[in-house]
Parts: sequence; C-alpha cells; structure tokens
Amino acid sequence: MGNKPKPEHDTFDQFMEAERGRLQEHASGKMARALGHALPGESQEELERIAAEDQRLAQEGLVKLKVGEQIHYKHIEELTREDRTARMEAEREEVDWLMNRLRLRKERSR
Repeated sequence: MGNKPKPEHDTFDQFMEAERGRLQEHASGKMARALGHALPGESQEELERIAAEDQRLAQEGLVKLKVGEQIHYKHIEELTREDRTARMEAEREEVDWLMNRLRLRKERSR
C-alpha cells in the first residue's frame, strides 16, 4: 500500500498549470516590467525589442525550451513530460539574466 507511486499526471498537470499562468503573465508584458530602463552600456531599444518579442511569443502560446546551447520554441499545448527539463532550463537562464541585471542596478544606485 505504501509502495504505490503517485500518478505521474499529477505533477505534469501542476507543471502545465504553472506554465499557463507564466505564459499569461508574459503575454501581458511581464518582461517589459522586469527589464525596466537600460543600464549603462545597454540599449533601451534592444530591451524594448526583447520585451516585445517575449510578449508576442507568449501571446502566440509559445514557450522557450533550452537543450544544451540550443533554444527552441514549442506551443504550450504540445509540451510533453519530456520537455519539462528543457523548459525549466530556459526559465532558469532567463531568471539568472534578470537577477544579474537587478544586482547591477542595485550596485550602481549606491
């Protein structure tokens, strides 16, 4: 009785629910808000392009996957359990980049 594994669909369903929520946030402009203004050495136009592209992809239902150094996009409804690692790696890279920008912004405001 205690040896019964949990159904795999439980965690995948939770993953998909979280991904749909994340996609909605990005479709409504989350990246633009996260990026804010350009830091010294950055181009505001490039940041705006990145934010607009992120928003467009999200509105189309596309999520980023990272396998090795390769970036791929896949419609959210086509994600499989096997895509979770690549999806999380792409998200981790994006969060790391944003956190580094935030750290730099804080250092320069001192």
